[in-house]
Amino acid sequence: MIARLSDRQVGRAYATVRDRLGRTPYWSRVVVALAAIGAAVISWNDDYVTAVAVSVATYAMLGLGLNIVVGYAGLLDLGYAAFFAIGAYTSALLMTQAHWNFFTTLPFAVLFTGTAGAILGYPTLRLRSDYLAIVTLGFGEMTRITFNNWEYAGGPNGVLGIPWPNFFGYELNTQGDFFIVGLFLLAIAMIFAEHLDHSRLGRGWVAIREDEFAAESVGVPSLRLKLFAYVMGGMWGGLAGAFFATRIGAIDPTSFTFQLSVLILIVIVLGGTGSLPGVLVGALVVVALPELLRELSDVRLLVFAVLLVGMMLLRPQGLWPRIRRKPKPFYGLQEEEPEDVAARILREHQVQMEERDRRHAAAGHKVPAKGEVLLEVDGVVQQFGGLRAVDNVSFSVRRGEIFSIIGPNGGGKTTLFNCITGVQRPKRGRVLFDGRPIVGLRPHVIVARGIGRTFQGIRLFKNMAVFENVMVGLYARHRTMTWQAMLHTPGERKDELRTLQESRRWLSFVGLESMAGQLASQLSYADQRRVEIARALAAHPHLVLFDEPAAGMNPTEKLELVGIIRKIRDLGITVVLIEHDMSLVMRVSGRIAVLDHGILIALGKPAEIQNDPAVIEAYLGREDDDTDALTARGA
Repeated sequence: MIARLSDRQVGRAYATVRDRLGRTPYWSRVVVALAAIGAAVISWNDDYVTAVAVSVATYAMLGLGLNIVVGYAGLLDLGYAAFFAIGAYTSALLMTQAHWNFFTTLPFAVLFTGTAGAILGYPTLRLRSDYLAIVTLGFGEMTRITFNNWEYAGGPNGVLGIPWPNFFGYELNTQGDFFIVGLFLLAIAMIFAEHLDHSRLGRGWVAIREDEFAAESVGVPSLRLKLFAYVMGGMWGGLAGAFFATRIGAIDPTSFTFQLSVLILIVIVLGGTGSLPGVLVGALVVVALPELLRELSDVRLLVFAVLLVGMMLLRPQGLWPRIRRKPKPFYGLQEEEPEDVAARILREHQVQMEERDRRHAAAGHKVPAKGEVLLEVDGVVQQFGGLRAVDNVSFSVRRGEIFSIIGPNGGGKTTLFNCITGVQRPKRGRVLFDGRPIVGLRPHVIVARGIGRTFQGIRLFKNMAVFENVMVGLYARHRTMTWQAMLHTPGERKDELRTLQESRRWLSFVGLESMAGQLASQLSYADQRRVEIARALAAHPHLVLFDEPAAGMNPTEKLELVGIIRKIRDLGITVVLIEHDMSLVMRVSGRIAVLDHGILIALGKPAEIQNDPAVIEAYLGREDDDTDALTARGA
């Protein structure tokens, strides 16, 4: 009799298999999987089945490219067929006019489509949603019309007589040959796409997709990464286009219509946006399913459409969605004792601050010592229409102190933070950090200068794992190049390992290492606040701005937060705090500024602020003989 396994035993067995698969190099899994698929299709010994499989491989390559643009970076592209066309025409013209071998044309097809991606991406960087869709749709149609009117490319007739690929004297001219070549190119495309997905570039793309505002504010250069997304997506389209041209033997503008762009979009949405296996599943469904329904003749497209709608209703996240949670994100990393973690964080932070100070001094600027002015806000005015949210506010923050900003709701506190961090540009006034003006700089540049922040309303990347959120905060500190990420070079692997280890230390610093593999959306409100703090600290800032970090915390959690803030100060990080919990503010602050309707009405030490009549009047309303109520006032 076969013993029935318990649910726990099945779960452990599944986890063991999953962990072993996770430790297997991705490229080897891709090669084995595609080799098995190739062997199964070829053993079928049916040219029709093989031809359909070649088409599936082509659409999978296209889906991988569009997945970078739409699935990773979240940029809607309705003109992706343009990249397919440019790659196809580049390869076809080089083979027919210059008589090059197909494999020699591939680098040029990829290069030209990547350039086309940059041409499309640069003017559309600041566009979103409908406007972006219209521009990309126009780009696709312009490309098709250009080829339709270009006599050198054959005009409406296209390019005819494209030769078969030749591999060391062997002519590849059967469907089986094309299938092997297609699987080889698909394997390359999948491996490179996987490398990008698990790189800092891939995390930056996903962060932009989740919350562009937050991504920019924690150090991700959103405009540059959007451009990279179009370039990378174009390169994959060029690879598929070159393969398509030599396989068909003749191309013309009617092969690259808007309908093709929509079909490729269906591939990734159906499979699961951001999911590499989902792209393969989506291509299989979109290409192979209509062929299976061929016997239904005229109504097969209707049946296909109904099935698609049904699948999307039942699986709105796609047939194989991308799940970013990871049960054991730090598997294989060396264990560290809590004391060692604290010592490593302190040592690493001191190294980073000393290096930043050294660069600052080398540029001819004075490095403020402890107790000297680090941040200076001078006459800052921010106005929205007729409303002055910040009205001629001036104060300074000294290096190494905890400085709090309090005031009633709507007092202009968060708006002031936005002016300091580059999210908004003040109408008037100066903001100096380390003696240098930062007004007009983009938020990610200000992060690189040494200022971190959290937000009044939690702005985590909620569909990313907790540890990935913190790794995004490390973006500004690493300099891995795009080509290194694609090739997964030893230097890039070492950088990723160091980033992963550091994210672990910062999560341990705020007490969340055990929750590192969960999705950020699965955490409690208070724990999400802690993740935000860890993400802000990951860039090793000189100055960190906390916007109501105690919101949503119970008394015990607030007490733990006080300890975290003091530990941050002990690292040498200057803290500026917006908070409504007066007991917390009075306990940790060295000095306090009070804003009321955008005006600075008081500035001084906690005892002075606590007994200031103007503060009591503005913040509590007049209460006779009850000034001590200020310390007990909550949010």
